[in-house]
Amino acid sequence: MTNHRSRLAGVLLALLVGFLGFGSAAEAAPSSPAAGPSAPAATPASTLQNSCGDLSGFEHAALSSLPAEATDTYQLILKGGPFPYPKNDGVVFDNREGILPSCDSGYYHEYTVPTPGSSDRGTRRIVTGEGGEYFYTGDHYATFQVIDIDGGGSDPAKCGDLSKLDTAGYSTLSAEAKKVVDGVRAGSAEGGQTYENREGILPSCDAGYYTVYPVGTDDRVISGKGGEVAYTPDHYASFKNVDLDA
Repeated sequence: MTNHRSRLAGVLLALLVGFLGFGSAAEAAPSSPAAGPSAPAATPASTLQNSCGDLSGFEHAALSSLPAEATDTYQLILKGGPFPYPKNDGVVFDNREGILPSCDSGYYHEYTVPTPGSSDRGTRRIVTGEGGEYFYTGDHYATFQVIDIDGGGSDPAKCGDLSKLDTAGYSTLSAEAKKVVDGVRAGSAEGGQTYENREGILPSCDAGYYTVYPVGTDDRVISGKGGEVAYTPDHYASFKNVDLDA
């Protein structure tokens, strides 16, 4: 009887040891981390384009700091040509790279900045925007800089503020220009078209803010929706703020 009880106790002890050993092994097994709401989410590598007209995040460069040919191209843009590559200069830039702010189709146009010694158009371009923006790329659209036409030394004028322009008194204008100005003030001027401010000389405003009226061969009158009147005697190369009381 005693041996039987001893054997029974041994079996029970073995079972208990086996049970405890199995439990220890289970506790020692590594557990996989559970993904929960506290786990950090992966961050996408892509970045969103700026909205049209938003130049934040771009590097700026004074026109004078770029290659001399960039200034030559800028002057040709103001004059409307002639351009070295007439089939390519002034064409729509589609912004396929998605680097420039996202705007409507046809908003951007591109112009060649010649590279001395190059047998082709090279990799340098100026891209203009209808809001008066100028961009420079020296590496065939891989990167862009905003061109500060005036050197970037002063804050741009707000829309409607012509105070930074030279002043032309109304009395100094030609008879033809006065007639157009009078029509603008009376709301009866004819032949007006939207002026897109591609030269970027007038303050930057929303598309459709400016209207241009022809005067003579090269001079124009430009009116803003805020009532301001500007005059260009040289086909948009320069502008003057018309002082209606002078």
